[in-house]
Amino acid sequence: MYDVIKNKAALLLACLWAQCCSSAAAPIHEAQKIDELLAQDWNKHQLKPNAPADDATFVRRVFLDVVGRIPTYRETDEFLSSTAADKRARLIDRLLAGEGYVQHFFNFWADILRAQSRAAPSGSTTGTAYVKFIKDSLRANKPYDQFARELIAARGRSWEGGAIGYYMRDRAMPLENMANTVRVFLGTRIECAQCHNHPFDKWTQMQFYQMAAFTYGIETSYHQVGPIKSARQQLNLDEAALRQQMTAAGKNSDAALKAEQETLGKQYHSMQGALNLAGNPLAATTVDWHAAQLRLPHDYQYSDAKPKAVVTPATLMAAPATSGELSPDACAAWMTSPQNPRFTKVIVNRLWKKLFGLALIEPLDELTDTSTAMVPALQAHLEQLMVAQRYDMKMFLRVLLNSQAYQRCVTTEELALGVPYHFTGPLLRRMTAEQLWDSFVTLINPAPDCRNAVLDEQVEQRLLGARKFNDALEALTPAEMLQGAKTVSLIYHEQTLALKSLQQQMDVARKRDDAAAIKALSEKAAELQRNTQSVVNDSILIPAVNKLASQQAPNTPAIQRATILGGDVEINMSKVPVPGYGLPQEVADRLRQERADQIAAVKDEVRYFEIPAKEEPAYLKFRESQSKTWLRAADIESPSPRGHYLREFGQSDREVIENGSSDASIPQALALMNGEMVPQVLARYSQVKLAVQKMSQPEQQLEAVYLALLSRQPSAREKELWLKAQANGLSTMDDLICALLNTQQFMFIQ
Repeated sequence: MYDVIKNKAALLLACLWAQCCSSAAAPIHEAQKIDELLAQDWNKHQLKPNAPADDATFVRRVFLDVVGRIPTYRETDEFLSSTAADKRARLIDRLLAGEGYVQHFFNFWADILRAQSRAAPSGSTTGTAYVKFIKDSLRANKPYDQFARELIAARGRSWEGGAIGYYMRDRAMPLENMANTVRVFLGTRIECAQCHNHPFDKWTQMQFYQMAAFTYGIETSYHQVGPIKSARQQLNLDEAALRQQMTAAGKNSDAALKAEQETLGKQYHSMQGALNLAGNPLAATTVDWHAAQLRLPHDYQYSDAKPKAVVTPATLMAAPATSGELSPDACAAWMTSPQNPRFTKVIVNRLWKKLFGLALIEPLDELTDTSTAMVPALQAHLEQLMVAQRYDMKMFLRVLLNSQAYQRCVTTEELALGVPYHFTGPLLRRMTAEQLWDSFVTLINPAPDCRNAVLDEQVEQRLLGARKFNDALEALTPAEMLQGAKTVSLIYHEQTLALKSLQQQMDVARKRDDAAAIKALSEKAAELQRNTQSVVNDSILIPAVNKLASQQAPNTPAIQRATILGGDVEINMSKVPVPGYGLPQEVADRLRQERADQIAAVKDEVRYFEIPAKEEPAYLKFRESQSKTWLRAADIESPSPRGHYLREFGQSDREVIENGSSDASIPQALALMNGEMVPQVLARYSQVKLAVQKMSQPEQQLEAVYLALLSRQPSAREKELWLKAQANGLSTMDDLICALLNTQQFMFIQ
């Protein structure tokens, strides 16, 4: 029996080993097919490929393309020192498996999907959830077709699924959303057809409306908590009855009754305002869908239908939607099907352009029936490969990265518009805003890819707080909600009158250009608004939270007023102790592991850079400060605030699809020469300065700087010039670092 078990175990191990070897060899084999197809194209057009890139060029390029930053001194040194024959393939695998991939490709998809973490119209809760959804999808290596389906078919509440952020980006604009959807996932521009038949393509206005009919019933306007909705409906009924009574009172000329009813009407209005204040933190947190009829516009001018006619959903191309239910689900299934030719074509071109600087079909989001790839055989092969790999984006990238075509020197000539490029090598490109920023962060932080446990916990707590806030309001009955609103209305009306008076006084002060008066009045207005929120907290929110807590655990102590007082209620709610609303165990364990990884990384740095024991406290303090201030681009608000270096470098405002710019600018040049980033790079415990301090000889220190910034050794001429300048006291190591930061070699992906 033992021999049988032993033989079976050996057979199983052999099968697993064969499978591992096969999976490891597959990307190399597929990469060779890409090179063969390109070689055939080069022969056809009598072209020569670019020379193979050396290890120094490759390591810098692959870090920038996969994890969005330059490698650290240590990463470069270890790679260049390795003698393993497959070290490039191993590095590719390691980078694709790391958190840096998530960080960098989040920036890539955030530009395409216009992800905004806090700005309107998504709001902070849904914006946060949307960003988390994209990152989690990348972290899990979710197949691209599944990723797209979940976005297009998204419904529910933001704390349950962040994919609804896709629809919330076009809140209450279903036609514009469909135009964006077709552009993002099918590479087709149909927005012109919203108003008239497309002048340069085949799409008609009827086809636009037929396509939009699938998702027209998406509802993003407002999330109404059940008790608030019921209370508002009751108020509407009461107001309608009151209006009838006031009309009757007016006919009977009963002045006293009419005055009493007008007072009651104002109270109803104030109660509506109180209900709005109570529910505002949950605005833009829910996406629903219901069957809704989409009609043609009133000025529809074509003969195939009359104006305002109801439109039946129909797909644009390929096979029709197969689902019997004409809904976002049917649209998502049709759009992401392998039988839909443009779906696969677009993602293949997006990822190819990401690595090579140019798509096989340009422009990749204006495809027509006559669009032709620059290398047609390669385009067809890559589409088949993507389908065969079941839209595994990492596997697809792994194949491209392992190709000789990717690992060749860049083409530096500027391409003429409309002239095909045959990909004899990648194109020379400037870093994007995020790559430039993250490269600076790398020069400061020796472990730039570590997950930030503090930020991750804030995200989890924000979404948990929103769910808790929603459930607390749901715990109230409509009668309790109305009673709370009535209490608020008595003070709300007075504060509204006071605020109106303050605004009138401010208008007068502005005309007099009285800055002191304007400031004083503004402070009074802000205090009034805080008082209004305080009354809402006392009368509605705190009773709701206490009721929820008592339902979860009857003996829970009532919370105090100060616990949830504040403008950003959904964040503060995360701090309210309600039984059953703590972080899930798996989330708490993950955050604990992230913190442990950060500590381990810092300890490893202390060992590697040989930091003396007496300096460890100062180093730990410096690194703690770094983790709060010098965040990776993906961990900063999306988009970053106005005035941030990322915006100066050309980061997209996330208002339109792919709106970033990598063009040079005066603000960028000034930031690189004398911005506050430079002193941080030159700080004693920055990554680059630690690498320099580790070396004892001037020549070694010079090499450390070049490896840290340019991922290569200095040339003989560069060594000669530097050593001569240093010997004559004409330059310092800090001067050299500043000079290299402003070179084209630093800012370009070669």
